[in-house]
Amino acid sequence: MLTLTRHDRTLHFDDAGFTELPYVYRPITQDRFYEEAFLQHIRSLGRIGQYIDVGAHLGTHTIWFATLCPATHVHAVEPVERYASVIRRNIAANGLGDKVTIHRTGLAAQRGRATNYMSPEHQLGFIDGEATGVTEEFPVERMDDVVRGPVAVIKLDVEGMEASVLQGASRILSRDRPVIFAEARTPEEAKEIGRQIAPFGYRPTGQVFNASPTYEFIAPARKGLERLRPAYRRLPDGLRSRLRRLAR
Repeated sequence: MLTLTRHDRTLHFDDAGFTELPYVYRPITQDRFYEEAFLQHIRSLGRIGQYIDVGAHLGTHTIWFATLCPATHVHAVEPVERYASVIRRNIAANGLGDKVTIHRTGLAAQRGRATNYMSPEHQLGFIDGEATGVTEEFPVERMDDVVRGPVAVIKLDVEGMEASVLQGASRILSRDRPVIFAEARTPEEAKEIGRQIAPFGYRPTGQVFNASPTYEFIAPARKGLERLRPAYRRLPDGLRSRLRRLAR
C-alpha cells in the first residue's frame, strides 16, 4: 500500500498485483502526487458540489477530489473494468464508500455501446495496431442521465472524445455552470471543445495544465431572472409559447 500525506490527510493507494508500478503511482514514491499542481489548483477554487472525474483511470484524481476538495460527492466514470477494479480498491483503502460512485460506462452525446482496442495492462489506454492489445466493450451513456444534482467540477480525459462527452451534458452545463477541465491533444481539439460549450457561456481561462495538455473553461454564474432559464427550458412547448406572448 502506498501512502501520501497532503493537507493533514493521508491518502492510500493499493499497489497490489501489478507487474510494474503504474506511472500514476510512481510520483508517490518520491512524496509527489501525479499532476499535483493541477489538482492543487482545483482544490484552491473551493467549489462545493459534485465532482465528475471522466476517464478516472486508477482513481488518483478521484481520491484527491473526495478527500481534499469540498466535493459533496465524486463520480468516477471509468468504462474499463480492470481500471475500475483498482478504483474500488482505492475507495475501500480510503474509507470513501459513501462518497464516491463508480460508473462503469463511457460518456458521449448519445446512448449506445462502444468497442475499443486497449493495452493489455494498466499503463496505457486506447492503442492502435498492437497485436498484444485486448478488446473492451462497454455501454455509453449521456452525462445528463448519469449524474443528478448540482455539479461543481468536471474533469475530462477521454482520448479525444471530450467534445462528444460535453454534448451529452447540456442540462448540467446550462443549470450548474461547473468549471470544466478538459484534455485536448491538439489545438484543434481544444478549439472544438470551446465551440461545443460556448453556447452555454463558457470561455477558456488561459490556464493550461499538465503535459496532456488540459484546458480550463469557466462560465459566469447566472444572475437575476437568468437563473430561471433552466427551469423555463423544461416547460412544455405550448406553455413556453404562451409565456413569450405574455412577455411581449
